[in-house]
Amino acid sequence: MKYRKLGKTGTEVSVIGLGCRGFGRRGVSEADCIRTVEVAMDNGVNFFDTADVYGDGQSETILGKALRGKPRDNFIIATKGGSERLPGAGERQNGDPRFLRKALESSLRRLGMDYVDLYQLHNPDPAVPLSVTAEAFARFVEEGKVRYIGVSNMSPEELREWLSYIGDTVSIQLPYSVADVRRVVSLYATGEFQRISLIPWTPLFNGWLVNPPAREPEKRTGLAAAFTEEFIEALNDAAQELGKIAADRKSPLSAVGLAFVMAHPAVASVPVGAVRPEHLLEDLRACELTLDESDLERLSQTARKMPKPEVVARLKVRDVLRDGRVAVLEMGAKVRVPEPVKPGDELEVDMWDLSVKAVHRTGPA
Repeated sequence: MKYRKLGKTGTEVSVIGLGCRGFGRRGVSEADCIRTVEVAMDNGVNFFDTADVYGDGQSETILGKALRGKPRDNFIIATKGGSERLPGAGERQNGDPRFLRKALESSLRRLGMDYVDLYQLHNPDPAVPLSVTAEAFARFVEEGKVRYIGVSNMSPEELREWLSYIGDTVSIQLPYSVADVRRVVSLYATGEFQRISLIPWTPLFNGWLVNPPAREPEKRTGLAAAFTEEFIEALNDAAQELGKIAADRKSPLSAVGLAFVMAHPAVASVPVGAVRPEHLLEDLRACELTLDESDLERLSQTARKMPKPEVVARLKVRDVLRDGRVAVLEMGAKVRVPEPVKPGDELEVDMWDLSVKAVHRTGPA
């Protein structure tokens, strides 16, 4: 196992971490999850990433159970707050300090720990000023409940503002894979954020770089059915390119995809979403693989050709905040809008990044 510094701290994290989003899901064995954590530690993994909303809190509970009795200095726990579960399957951002405090205390209780190493804002809340949310995070550090602060899913503009409040923020989580490099390329293009470590999420693009959706529309279901035909074609082509390099290197396709992600100089740790030991061991083979310049260039060219992954839905505005500049959607999430809207209006929203593509008025303003 190789290790890298987390931001500008002296803390070293394993370049492959264990992402625990699948822990607590229906049909996933708790015993398998606990054994996966044990196998991870046996193989040098010390970075474990979870969130309070994963499995309705069960992810943190299972992870805490798996680590109970082990020396606290042997692992780095990263969890997240700032997303609120809604009745049913929805979530919404919540950056209110009172909510965040309750969320952190609940996370600590489920984990069975006095502090977390890395506490990350899961999603910025457009209805709460970043300064207010940042003040709450800074207080958690002062109280000894959090060692380091990270963020997730921020634009360069949002991160710039956040750093003006908490300059020693150490990391950001963004999607990064051969199928989706746009947000990371944009963030690190100028060198302004070089001191901020990248923790990529969905490094194998939801597993579709290993098992891509069918090219035939009638064979696709779920989220895969919502992508454009252009994107599905490009995704299949990207998986084929990974497969060619994997065959040449006699490595699992997943290892090649992860090795590409690990090659980014800002990456500290790549959390992989294994829930069974054998899947984790296959992913760990990425640590044995160093892609040469020609391989990296082939995959970089493939990534540059990928169209933006858009999943556009037309959703009704349930409520408005901040003088109509923030819309609360019928599914619960909050989005910034380019112009004031009112309840009942409809928005075309890209569900991949919650950007508003169009506004449809339903009556007089």
